[in-house]
Amino acid sequence: MKLCCIILVSVAAGGCSTYTIEHRTRPAYLYATQRNLPQEEIREDGTIVEYSTITGDASPMLQEYMSGIELRAEDEETGEVTLLAILPEHLLQHLLICLRERDWDLLFEQILSTETHDAYAGQEDGRAKFDLFFETNRRELARTVQRMLKGKAFGDVLVQDEGRLITMTFAPSIRGSYRYRVIELVRDGEFLRLRIIR
Repeated sequence: MKLCCIILVSVAAGGCSTYTIEHRTRPAYLYATQRNLPQEEIREDGTIVEYSTITGDASPMLQEYMSGIELRAEDEETGEVTLLAILPEHLLQHLLICLRERDWDLLFEQILSTETHDAYAGQEDGRAKFDLFFETNRRELARTVQRMLKGKAFGDVLVQDEGRLITMTFAPSIRGSYRYRVIELVRDGEFLRLRIIR
């Protein structure tokens, strides 16, 4: 997210006051996946934050494509949830929700890559090992995922896209603060799935 800051001083008959306006840009996919995002906010310190969409030839096309896809759908009759991830941010958000809600079934069935899912399913007590890993390491995994989501815009996360495989890793300056430092995603058709966290 880009930031531009303007400080304005207004002079009135009784004196003057200073206020700050921050101009921030949001990626187009946020508008496509989240409803009712504010165009302007006023913080407690009086700073006015104005939002706009990142422009560029790809943004309208991406926004149009994204508007036709429901990233989280729940069947009203069965309650079955379907998760889709087009961008790494989508998958990390899904993963974070599963960690927060301890929804290991949804994580196992909807977020894992076919390769990782089958590797666990093929082991004796593989599913129990999967659940135990995520339950035991839940807090550390959530710290990593949250930092990956927040740090990407500031250069704290390095992304290597090799076509089918996307590797996200922390920059060396912050790597030592986290037990889990690498998240690998794989493309399964047009959607992304989780391969491994290490």
